[in-house]
Amino acid sequence: MRRVMEAAYAKVNLTLTVTGRRADGYHTIESLFQSVSLCDKLTLEQRERGFWLNETAGIPAEENIITRADRLLRREFPNLGGVAVTLEKNIPTQAGLGGGSTDAAAYLRGMDRLYGLGLGREGLRALAAELGADVPFCIDGGAAAAAGIGEKLTPVESHLPLWLVITKPKAGCSTPAMYRRIDEMGESLRQRFTTQEAAKALEKGDLAGLCGSLYNVFEEVTALPELSEIRQELRQSGALAAMMTGSGSAVFGLFHRREDAELAASVLKEDYPQTFCVPQV
Repeated sequence: MRRVMEAAYAKVNLTLTVTGRRADGYHTIESLFQSVSLCDKLTLEQRERGFWLNETAGIPAEENIITRADRLLRREFPNLGGVAVTLEKNIPTQAGLGGGSTDAAAYLRGMDRLYGLGLGREGLRALAAELGADVPFCIDGGAAAAAGIGEKLTPVESHLPLWLVITKPKAGCSTPAMYRRIDEMGESLRQRFTTQEAAKALEKGDLAGLCGSLYNVFEEVTALPELSEIRQELRQSGALAAMMTGSGSAVFGLFHRREDAELAASVLKEDYPQTFCVPQV
């Protein structure tokens, strides 16, 4: 039986604003996504029939987004063969790092390879859009400016090598709850719209410009005291800028040099075990 392996890379939001809410309940956004080397790993082994997924991170297999991705594929390919999936989970949950989305994208890519489905990138992204807002980006990763619910992507060519220290506090953030807070604030919420500015900074290799354009609206509705403490520790450890990613609760700091990032990560890891020093990918 054949076997394929896929790396499922995490992402950070270098910018994130909420631009509206659609009739179906989905929120529209503007964001600059950036993949980082922190990743989950999927192993897909061909079987004659059926679908099997290991339970991981306390999530029953039937509730995992990978199971939803499998159902979606079998709707499109009713005669699809079986598969046993082993997920090695390294990306923290409820962190704003896209852990579930990137797992689903890796599963779609892996099954396309395992069974020669011929979906191609466009076909994969079309299926990914049915699973969640971040999933289409996770098909290819890299850097991209996102609009709509996250499915409208404009690739960005980065000329700015970055090292990131990502720290996840014990508490997580519920994405639906965070969006409810955004809705409750309504027009009283004043946002910055810096995605295009940040994208240009990446393309030009302008580190100061990128740091000055970082923005995440969810920081304005987050009540976790640990987040400000982590940001402060990152800045004191040499981060050029520090901000929460996604709807939280992970915080990342930007560093220009690997050695500075590694030193900062070693310091934060003493208080926050889920701290990672990673480059962009």
